[in-house]
Amino acid sequence: MKKTQVLLSVTGRAQAPDDENEEAVRLLTTGTLSEEKRDHWRIDYTETQPDSESHDVTLTMGGGVVTMQRQGPFSTSMVFEKGCRFEGSYETPYGALDMGVFPTLVQYHVDRQAVGEVNLQYQLDLQGHFAAMHELNIRFCPAGDV
Repeated sequence: MKKTQVLLSVTGRAQAPDDENEEAVRLLTTGTLSEEKRDHWRIDYTETQPDSESHDVTLTMGGGVVTMQRQGPFSTSMVFEKGCRFEGSYETPYGALDMGVFPTLVQYHVDRQAVGEVNLQYQLDLQGHFAAMHELNIRFCPAGDV
């Protein structure tokens, strides 16, 4: 299994139903890209925001499905398959919340030079109520190419 150090640009946006302002979060970090099997990829990186805890994130991509596992004080696992609702939980230091994810866009591409992109758009429900529409864009390239 070949592993490549990559530089990642992560952009997340959330639009709540009663909020006209779109919240955007941007992160530049490094991680590891590996090909699990032919056309099935895995990216591991650490998500750190100013004034917040660190979270270890694992993304897997293959067969038109993207999964995300986030470990840390606020942890979750999500499965993104266009048109398929996923239900799980969002673990917090204060307790667990029921969570639902309904993806409207699931795209990813990785080339043989370890350059790629992941694009997700999804509706997020918490405790059975609509919370926000989310967009997640992750671009990556070999860390030595910067």
